[in-house]
Amino acid sequence: MIGTGYVGLTTALMLCELNHQVVCIDTDTAKLKQLKSNRIPFHEPGLEELLNRHLSRGSLSFTSDTGQGVRESDILFITVGTPSKSDGSTDLSQIKNVAETIGSNQNGYKVVVNKSTAPVGTCEKVHRWILERQPRKLPVDVVCNPEFLREGKALYDALHPDRVVIGAENGKAARFIRNLYDAISCPKMMTGLRTAELIKYSANAFLAMKISFINEIGRLCDAHGVDVTDVATGIGLDSRIGSRFLKAGIGWGGSCFPKDLASLVHMFEQADLSPRILEAVRQVNDTQVEYYLRQLEERLGDVRGKTISILGIAFKPDTDDIREAPAIKVIQALHKKGAFLKAYDPVVFIHRAPTGLPVTLCSEMSETFEDSDCIFLLTEWKNFLHFDWKSHRHRMRTPLIIDGRNALDQNALTQYGYIYYGIGRVYSKLASL
Repeated sequence: MIGTGYVGLTTALMLCELNHQVVCIDTDTAKLKQLKSNRIPFHEPGLEELLNRHLSRGSLSFTSDTGQGVRESDILFITVGTPSKSDGSTDLSQIKNVAETIGSNQNGYKVVVNKSTAPVGTCEKVHRWILERQPRKLPVDVVCNPEFLREGKALYDALHPDRVVIGAENGKAARFIRNLYDAISCPKMMTGLRTAELIKYSANAFLAMKISFINEIGRLCDAHGVDVTDVATGIGLDSRIGSRFLKAGIGWGGSCFPKDLASLVHMFEQADLSPRILEAVRQVNDTQVEYYLRQLEERLGDVRGKTISILGIAFKPDTDDIREAPAIKVIQALHKKGAFLKAYDPVVFIHRAPTGLPVTLCSEMSETFEDSDCIFLLTEWKNFLHFDWKSHRHRMRTPLIIDGRNALDQNALTQYGYIYYGIGRVYSKLASL
């Protein structure tokens, strides 16, 4: 497993659970030192327990010697980063470096599996890069096996996937990789390299589209006094639509959706096509923070000199990932408007300690209430949802709650005396009957 981030480490531990022997390779020696000491360098539920189990069993090992790892392995998974460039295209430099290292150290037949999300045609490039570096001509097959892991639920998704997609041009190599997943019961789709690559992008784009769709409907619900949660329930009961990813809120972030949509848009443009739906999906998401800030100012007035407390920095619960997190955009925008900001997150400031954020960090959630003019919930951590909100209302200067995730109990908060706003939310008299 070349790369020990969210995807690499989770995949490695999943394969260990399926009774395979796995070697993880990474050039970051500090990270390897942590992993060898039974410590996960990021927050992801369930991984630490499995790490301890398989280190003690000897089914998992770590090395910084990529060449040795290549020579001693039959199957090589590429799980390195593929960040976006400024034009939206994908930076393949890390994949290329790995492919060239594989070629330089190849000592027999290898199956190379690209699990890093990369544009259509990347696996063909990987094959060429390997061959160009081989000291002597040796057989190698490249397979595309995209990941469909949700941060915060990565281990569950790895062990209980909806499907396994295997793209290959050689049937023998495809079956070789399929056999790795024999113990997992789910549909296993065998297809071509380019098809597998595009399946990954299409899946993420469709999920992002569902979120942007319900967020845009949420704005219309605000205008007409309709509850978006009821609308989402009503359309989600249609089996053709489904209920997942239809929760309105402040929008999507993280490492996958933003860069994958940017890459997909770039692929359309390179093919001289117009990605109109994708552009609309991104435009709705890009303006969602601005929409929420207008709602805040309509209720609070000018925020200059006001104290706004941010609950949650991670882009979603059960992770410490703040990449493209809406909370960062909210903090930066409110700081520019002259607001004084406090923030609390139960995990981020422990594991990530982001620097440069213009906020006062709170060690406890209760501290965010003190003399605050607004509580702005941006990550739906479970302890936020089950907090004793009633007992802390009196500590706020202005009892305004902006629910950026439509996750809190609106009726209860309203009864406690809070001013509540969630996109497309209507106070329900029926709930009290």
